[in-house]
Amino acid sequence: MKGAQLVDVLSEIEQQSSFYFFFKNEEINSVKKVDAQFHEATIDKILSSLLKNTGLKYKIVDKYIVISPDTNGSLSIQPEARTIVGRVTDSTGAPLPGVTIMIKGTTKGTVSDFDGNYSVASVPENAVLVYSFVGMGTQEITTNGQSMIDVTMLEDAIGIEEVVAVGYGTIKKVNLTGAINQISSEDLEDRPITTISSAIQGTMPNLNISFAGGAPGQMGSLNIRGMTSLNGGSPLVLIDGIPGTLDRLTPEEVQNITVLKDASSAAIYGARGAYGVILITTKSGESGKTSIRYNNSFGFSTPTVSTDFITSGYDWMKLNDDALAHVGGYSGYTEADYQELYDRRNDKTEHPDRPWITVQNRNGKDQYVYYGNFDWWNFMFTKWQPSQNHNINISRGTDKIQFMLNGNMKLQDGIMRVATDKYKSYALRSKISAELYPWLKVSNNTNFYNSNYDYYGREGGGNSNFIHINVHASPAYAPVNPDGTATYVSGLNRYDIGDGIFAMLQSRNTKGAKQKYELTTTSEATFIPLKDLNIVANYSYSLYTDPTYYRQVPATYSLYPGEVEIATKYSIDRLSESQQFNQVHVMNVYANYSKIIANNHSIKGVAGFNQELHQAKKISAGRYDLLSPTLNDLNLATGDPYVGGGSSAYALRGIFYRVNYDYKGKYLLETNGRYDGTSRFPKGDRYGFFPSVSAGWRVSEEGFFSPIKNTVDNLKLRASYGSLGNQAVSAPYPYISTLNPGSMSYIFDGDQARYMNSPSPVAGNLTWEKVTSFNVGLDVSLLDNRLNTSFDRYTRNTSGMLSAGEKLPNVFGASQPLENIASLKTEGFELSVEWRNRFNLANKPFRYSTRFILSDNYAHITKINNPTKLTYSNYEGKRIGEIWGYVTDGFFLTDAEAKTYPVNQEWLNRIRNEYNIPLRAGDLRWVDLNGDDIIDSGENTVDNPGDQRVIGNTTPRYAYGMSATANWNNIDFSIFFQGIGQRDWYPGNNADRFWGPYSRPYFSFLPKDFESLIWSPDNPNAYFPNLLAYTALNANNELRATNNRYLQDLAYLRLKSLTIGYSLPNSLINRFKIKKFRIFATGENLLTWTKLDSDYIDPEQAMANGDARVYPFSTTYSFGFDITF
Repeated sequence: MKGAQLVDVLSEIEQQSSFYFFFKNEEINSVKKVDAQFHEATIDKILSSLLKNTGLKYKIVDKYIVISPDTNGSLSIQPEARTIVGRVTDSTGAPLPGVTIMIKGTTKGTVSDFDGNYSVASVPENAVLVYSFVGMGTQEITTNGQSMIDVTMLEDAIGIEEVVAVGYGTIKKVNLTGAINQISSEDLEDRPITTISSAIQGTMPNLNISFAGGAPGQMGSLNIRGMTSLNGGSPLVLIDGIPGTLDRLTPEEVQNITVLKDASSAAIYGARGAYGVILITTKSGESGKTSIRYNNSFGFSTPTVSTDFITSGYDWMKLNDDALAHVGGYSGYTEADYQELYDRRNDKTEHPDRPWITVQNRNGKDQYVYYGNFDWWNFMFTKWQPSQNHNINISRGTDKIQFMLNGNMKLQDGIMRVATDKYKSYALRSKISAELYPWLKVSNNTNFYNSNYDYYGREGGGNSNFIHINVHASPAYAPVNPDGTATYVSGLNRYDIGDGIFAMLQSRNTKGAKQKYELTTTSEATFIPLKDLNIVANYSYSLYTDPTYYRQVPATYSLYPGEVEIATKYSIDRLSESQQFNQVHVMNVYANYSKIIANNHSIKGVAGFNQELHQAKKISAGRYDLLSPTLNDLNLATGDPYVGGGSSAYALRGIFYRVNYDYKGKYLLETNGRYDGTSRFPKGDRYGFFPSVSAGWRVSEEGFFSPIKNTVDNLKLRASYGSLGNQAVSAPYPYISTLNPGSMSYIFDGDQARYMNSPSPVAGNLTWEKVTSFNVGLDVSLLDNRLNTSFDRYTRNTSGMLSAGEKLPNVFGASQPLENIASLKTEGFELSVEWRNRFNLANKPFRYSTRFILSDNYAHITKINNPTKLTYSNYEGKRIGEIWGYVTDGFFLTDAEAKTYPVNQEWLNRIRNEYNIPLRAGDLRWVDLNGDDIIDSGENTVDNPGDQRVIGNTTPRYAYGMSATANWNNIDFSIFFQGIGQRDWYPGNNADRFWGPYSRPYFSFLPKDFESLIWSPDNPNAYFPNLLAYTALNANNELRATNNRYLQDLAYLRLKSLTIGYSLPNSLINRFKIKKFRIFATGENLLTWTKLDSDYIDPEQAMANGDARVYPFSTTYSFGFDITF
């Protein structure tokens, strides 16, 4: 190399050898260009030649070479650097594990072990060691020739040095002016969970997470700060800065999760961050020796609710026949049949003299007749569902290169006992970063995710099976006949036993699978042209695909001994397959600049460019009548095929900025903005500018505050205001009129006639929904930073929501188009209180902490075009979640009272009217609210609701969480409670566990004590009125009519998690080169306290579905170990 820069020559030496150089850029850059022509030369010879007459010297320490000014004017070989050892403790003298110790100005360092001991090799003379730990103040100590340095870390509960992730950068927690929460990886580890969303539910105020059911692998729905828009809206989820799905991560690969709530925090994301942003930072490799960590958990799950149902065939059948007595009953059993059932009523198992399955001649032919006490629940479903989780993490690094590999496998059995559904997932993440030059770093982050859900039975799997087995599975009926054939009908009525599910499951040929594959890779380069400036450029590509298939084979059964028939409901033979291909391209280029001026003024700024392209395509196909019941290939089908598909794409482009300023750490100012564009809107309406501003005042840093500084350690006031745009308002291109094809029933020239539907009108000026928010906050730390409190109050206004415009004349032939005309206002608050302390117990440190969070939100419509204001519609002034209903003041006490009641309530007595069933004692008595002596809904409008009024609200209110942790003598303990304070629910018409035969007089699983809830002269204080089928199912009946008596409050308190662990002492495990070995036991969803009037419904089931008919939520007990080498 001739005429080369010295830095380039040193870089070339690094490439061709095992040495690494340490130097200051300004000292190297001052050297004139050098010539370097060497062949098989020693490193001493090369460096002596290169540094001759440069005023520089070198020092070789192992494989590291330090270049520095030669103050003596001559070249010298420096003595080797030393190893520094020591112990890190807290203020009580207790050892602190996990403290990071770094050589300042390098990426070389280590972490203290469980006993607080550490060792840093190859420390240059007079180097500065930096000691840092979450919740403690960072310390810098100059070695000064010492070989042993013990350090005492001091509490810093307000997080002076703690760094929080924000958009395109980080910021010290103490300098935050927006509404931001963050949790770390420690909050997620060693819990028996299949999704991160279930782990973080209730851990951060106003991060609201709900689930559609408890099926294995069920992902959570995320919401920040309540109602977003009438058209929906969810937070933006970014994984290492790239859009992703939270629940496709594993807890073990997460470093921290940050939630940006207000406009000032999220404005930098513009169109995507209107309703909050969730930032997930994954773990990276660290400098030091190879670290291998393996952890696992083995768990067993069981439903959170009671499964103690009626299993007496007599009691079940009598209850349902009584409910349907007005039309002749349900079962078709004769008095003789009922006597047979009664004789077996108390038989828990089949008695030889009283068989549960008989063969009798009915209608001139022998058939099976059932008199059983079969426990269908335990026949179809398992009590315990096993699961296991395995994770391995490998990391290593030098000061130049770091890498990390994380692999995860989860296995979980579903609830089905007959043909068990199974879930499994695999994840692999690799991260590598390298410093190619002092001014250039490159990295790659690649993640692969795969999940598989295999099931049998109805399409969709366990949840669909669970729903459909809920009808006609009477304990009197057997699931399987003595000859091994499935049952399907009783021959005595017209219903399918258990909806025919067992007949479908028995062969295991009717089955399906849902698979998900996702590959995401991000390549990044960081340039450092100046000391205070770095420029980051990255590109990410993500591919997601989800191949699914479902094969249905005709189900067989037997009613007549020796005869096998095909079940009518499940007689089709078909195979269907579908798959979507989603691709996402993301490019970011941004620069971060920071500068401290005159030690008082701190300025940080970021500016950049972002562009995204989202492409989606789906294809589906199916065919009937396959040649084989076990081979699943469309080429084996002989019947008619059917196909489907769809595709869409949209793009985003924006430029953004953020500027932070603080004066002496007490006056804080931040401004964000983004000029954003989206392809979802027509030209001319695609771009918008969305700015925000926030400010903070650390009152505790003022001179006048010093008299109470010993009590109040920190007091900060915050406020923010900003606007964002929401571009996810409907379809990818809502401004384009579309023609939908159709087929006529006529044949022309041998082909079925085709046609195109006329397009629906669209507004020509569709554009962004605009979201503006205002937030004020207060942060307080007291009593030596042991007590920390944070409070936020916010208002969010969503304007320009798409809603129906002015009604068009009927002659136009189409409904009015959607326009940006509706507005919504959401308000709420958030409170977080934390106490942390430590003391000595039996001469050993005892550390503990407690935390309480509380949040609330509610919303109402401030503007909309709806002149009719129907009670069930969106209208101006409506509180979102309103429940309108009737009012009852109880039962009629006597038949005479019912007969003479002056108010006509036929409007809510449809079944009684149709079958001439008179009102009597034990029937509901309705209150005539408008005084017209008639119970009705009036015009069903806000102005004329008849006898209805607002009786409740479905918005969850006062969400809270309570947690506590403790650590003593290698024993750790944590407990976490979560719940909500209020949420109303009126049971849906198919809420079988609640209504029982009042809805459908054939629900399979009736609560054990249900008969005690039914009114009778001997039970006048019963919960339910006189038993009558379908009154909770069909409209204009007393129980289907929403009313105050059966309105439920879903408020609950759940013991979400309880963990106890023990770490083996280092003195025991160090001899085996083990750094850490911890065993633990954990319980999830252990106990639930609720106001709900049923032990058979989980509150979250009712929130997920109006009928609460979803895959059961589970209590899980698990154990495992965590080992690090």
